[in-house]
Amino acid sequence: MRWLSAVVVLGVAASLAGCGGDPDAERAAVDETEELALAAVDGVVHEVADATRLEFTSGDHDFVICGESYAPGGVIHRVSLHFGPPDATVERAIERAAEALEADGWEVEHPGNPAIVEGVRGSNTLRFHFGGAATEVSIRSSCVETSDDVAKEYADRANADIDWD
Repeated sequence: MRWLSAVVVLGVAASLAGCGGDPDAERAAVDETEELALAAVDGVVHEVADATRLEFTSGDHDFVICGESYAPGGVIHRVSLHFGPPDATVERAIERAAEALEADGWEVEHPGNPAIVEGVRGSNTLRFHFGGAATEVSIRSSCVETSDDVAKEYADRANADIDWD
């Protein structure tokens, strides 16, 4: 019976050993996802804002845990930007955004709402939602898999403001 207990303990220990990842590699993957999103803000989002004469009002970014609350699977990086209305019609603003996204290497998608255009590149989805009173821009990553500890570390960070300059 002792040998059975030893086998069970060793089996559980071996299976748990495979659950942990390299925290530094996980952090590097999360940081890369964040850097790509913020580069899009500095690049294609600025281009579209200039082309449609959007006035920046505010913006921030943060991380949220993905997976189940009892078993986090990683983190999602989110960027939220708020602007005034475009200087052109919504249709023309959508055209300009789609052209800029495509030129920057994003796969352009039209999700069915004529005021929204999305770009997908890598793990990020960038969405422009043009309206008569305001424009909302968001970037959301897919779930970057991490350990529970790394996921909680990023999710516990405060929202960071976007510097638009």
